[in-house]
Amino acid sequence: MTLHPQAQTFVALLRELQPPRWEDLGVAKARRGFSALVDSFGAGPTMASVEDRIVEEQNCDGEVLRVPVRIYRPDGVSELAPVVMFFHGGGWVLGDVESHDTTCRRLAEASQAAVVSVEYRRSPELPFPGPVHDCLVATKAVAKHGFSWGLDASRLAVMGDSAGGNLAAAVTLSAKDDPDVEVKYVVLVYPVVTPAFDSGSYREFETGFGLTKRTMQWFWGNYLGHGGEGLLGVDGVNDAEPLADLMKADFSGFPPTHVLVAGYDVLRDEGLALADKIEACGGHVTRENASDMLHGFVHFAGQFETGVTAMQSLGKRIANQLG
Repeated sequence: MTLHPQAQTFVALLRELQPPRWEDLGVAKARRGFSALVDSFGAGPTMASVEDRIVEEQNCDGEVLRVPVRIYRPDGVSELAPVVMFFHGGGWVLGDVESHDTTCRRLAEASQAAVVSVEYRRSPELPFPGPVHDCLVATKAVAKHGFSWGLDASRLAVMGDSAGGNLAAAVTLSAKDDPDVEVKYVVLVYPVVTPAFDSGSYREFETGFGLTKRTMQWFWGNYLGHGGEGLLGVDGVNDAEPLADLMKADFSGFPPTHVLVAGYDVLRDEGLALADKIEACGGHVTRENASDMLHGFVHFAGQFETGVTAMQSLGKRIANQLG
């Protein structure tokens, strides 16, 4: 399918302005630049309440971790609301609860669920598995104590976009045998899956369509502790563990899952490959390809109307699954 007219305008602007890439700016400047794109995220709906909390729980090593979360409760939800744990994208390096505030507001309104957005610590300061542990700690805290906050953790979904999709899958895998956590539904939005960089979509959209192969190598290098200079994958080495490289993971017993990909995205093919893998392991998977869209179109919904309608659709899916 031909690139959507709004996406064509975006690509043309990138080619005209040729802004510096995130990896060329370095971590600190890249984070400031990403946060400054607030107009591209659009305006979110008003919520019944938005609350910042600090949750704490022991991780698998017995260390007590304290993780900030932001809880969005939409208008019209009963006292015990179903819950969506949300993990933001940004290559594990960029983004935070502020950058994804509009996304979470739209998600809460569309799903009629409380959304718990997790402020996990980012890489390179905290490489893998640190962000997974933070997100798991937040999820376990909500599952164990959410009732006292007006949250019905027996109806719990997890969702993430891009690197957040990777974290959502990793948290669900980590919680499969945890008696305190039962994930009912998983939504993965153009998820980061594997540091292979050799799929057809990586070759087709390597440059010129927003997210590039080189940027993804930088993100993975920071996440796996190789550093921003070590562009992971250029030497053909992939030493990532299964909770990072999801193509190595065992998805038996995985909850029902929806995978949304963008047609003009380096991550398209690995997202679809992940859906195939979950299905091959016995899981129920639905797939959706926004074939005329770029990576990030849901988060950057201030520029892409399709991002708004996509969130409405995803919210309805979650509402149907969580009841």
